[in-house]
Amino acid sequence: MLDDRFYVSRGPLTIADIIEGLEVMLPDPKFLDETITHTSPLSGALAQSIVFVASKKALKDIADCKATACFVTEPLSGDVGAQHIIPIISKTPRAHFARAMALLGEQKRLDFNGDEPNVSVSSDIHPSAVIGCGATIGGSTVISPNCVIGPGVEIGESCHIGPNVTIEAAILGNNCIIKAGAVIGGSGFGVDNDERGSVNIPHFGRVIIGDNVSIGANSCVDRGQLGDTRLGDDVKIDNLVQVAHNVEIGQGSRIAALGGISGSCKIGKNVMLGGAVGIADHISIGDNANIAAGSGIMKDIPAGEYWGGSPAQPMKSYMREVATMRRLARKSRNIKNEI
Repeated sequence: MLDDRFYVSRGPLTIADIIEGLEVMLPDPKFLDETITHTSPLSGALAQSIVFVASKKALKDIADCKATACFVTEPLSGDVGAQHIIPIISKTPRAHFARAMALLGEQKRLDFNGDEPNVSVSSDIHPSAVIGCGATIGGSTVISPNCVIGPGVEIGESCHIGPNVTIEAAILGNNCIIKAGAVIGGSGFGVDNDERGSVNIPHFGRVIIGDNVSIGANSCVDRGQLGDTRLGDDVKIDNLVQVAHNVEIGQGSRIAALGGISGSCKIGKNVMLGGAVGIADHISIGDNANIAAGSGIMKDIPAGEYWGGSPAQPMKSYMREVATMRRLARKSRNIKNEI
């Protein structure tokens, strides 16, 4: 369900409303009048929601799905129907789901006419800052020049929000530092294609930030697509870092500059990521792992291990490969000199 602090529901709509103009098929026209109120992730979806299934792998989450309807490819439509969910047969279920998202909800704009902001009298808000309706700002928090705090945003006590920061669809704990130019809660990156062309995938989730978190200048933490992006207590993020949608970062983890974390990654507690580390989507990194600067992470890393290289591997293996390449290079130079 949409968090009404940040989003406005456009539902309910019928399935007929949602699929109008799309190249899809229903098993029976009688389903056209079924009511849909919201989009949902597959796992845990409730009645009157619509979901999508684009791969056989996704079916692992369908057992507890109570959705009314599902965009699904034809080969998987039987599995969906077996769960008493209406299959909407589509060649591009993810793109059609994105179009349904856009129909069923929208983000509140800064000019949304809602409740007045709740700003503590002990906070320090620069006159050039823009504070959206329903936002909450705790005591002793500083909001610097030219900041934009979106509707419904919650910022705890004793936080410092640097100049030119944008925060939307986010809940921040106490004693947080957000440095200049950072964007918290912006829409994540997602694009797909269907018969009507490309479609930007809406993001209707949130960013949840714990206490004592620091986020560096010009870094971005994207909100979740449907769920949340989460940063635990005492997470420290350097400048120019990208944290994509639905990422989870555990308590006490450190991320150096120029890092890039793709969507739906899970970073454990007290993880250390060196500068310019790149992580592919849906990767898990265990607690207390340490990743060398410049590494490219393409598979899960167990807790407590030290990895490096691109693609990354355990550091001992990586250093053996480096040493071997150096020996081969020296041997090649020696042979060339003898010739």
